[in-house]
Amino acid sequence: MDIKQTELGLLLALHALLDHENVSLAAKQIGITQPAMSAQLKRLRDLFNDPLLVPSGRRLVATTRARALQNDLRAHLQGLNALVRDHTVFDPASSETTFRLIGTDYVHAVLAAPVQKMLAAEAPGARAAFLAFDPKTLWSSLEAETADLALATGMSLPEAKRQSALTEDFQVIMSKTHPLVGQPMTLEGFCAFPHILVSPEGGGFIGATDRVLKETGHKRRVAISLPSFLLAPALVSSSDALCMMPSRLAKLYESNVACSPSPFPSPVFDIDLMWHPRRQNDPAHKWFRGQVRRLAQGL
Repeated sequence: MDIKQTELGLLLALHALLDHENVSLAAKQIGITQPAMSAQLKRLRDLFNDPLLVPSGRRLVATTRARALQNDLRAHLQGLNALVRDHTVFDPASSETTFRLIGTDYVHAVLAAPVQKMLAAEAPGARAAFLAFDPKTLWSSLEAETADLALATGMSLPEAKRQSALTEDFQVIMSKTHPLVGQPMTLEGFCAFPHILVSPEGGGFIGATDRVLKETGHKRRVAISLPSFLLAPALVSSSDALCMMPSRLAKLYESNVACSPSPFPSPVFDIDLMWHPRRQNDPAHKWFRGQVRRLAQGL
């Protein structure tokens, strides 16, 4: 193959064809007609001496050679895209960019409203998508640019760029009619009532609080394990159970539950803002991550 014989447009067409495995959808993505995309596919087959897409039942599937090309092709096109955008001035007021941010339910709860207000004021044509946190796919999402930023705690991603976003501690939440409301929270009182524990991995009944209590010679009874902090206030408000909840999140539910400082030094966790090094100098990305960090630190 002679690179002089090819064009960037052909490689963009190949990228779209491999993403969709459908000529019509690839044509729509590129903004050309279906016959024009079919002609592009024919040229690509000649160029690579491979059919690239072959019929399988009622659809097309990529050949082994095509699949082998896909990751390298994506990386090279992303590099070319970065070459252009890194030298582009970003104007938030006229931008129609969609920013995608990965985070836990905690991140979504405390940041979604501030981000929405910020965009409405400074970038009314832009949009933000808050994506579910999955540690197994976090890096691949940043690498593939299906997500722009991630806010997470305890993630070891040596390849990622990162900044500290915020440090969080915990408060005790309880029903507004709970016997402990209005009283100083003691270790004995804390351990006298059933507890709700949030286990992001699902099904856990021991957390950082239990390890702290063990060091003081105390023990609590965890009656309910939940996968999300957002489920806890409803259960707490209709029972005598207590729950340790991140302080900023607890503040959002002050109208429904009572809050009390922890009776022992609260566990803390740090949340980092992370992104792929490729996006370091992207003007739109720099603007958005700066805004997100500012909002997180101002919570």
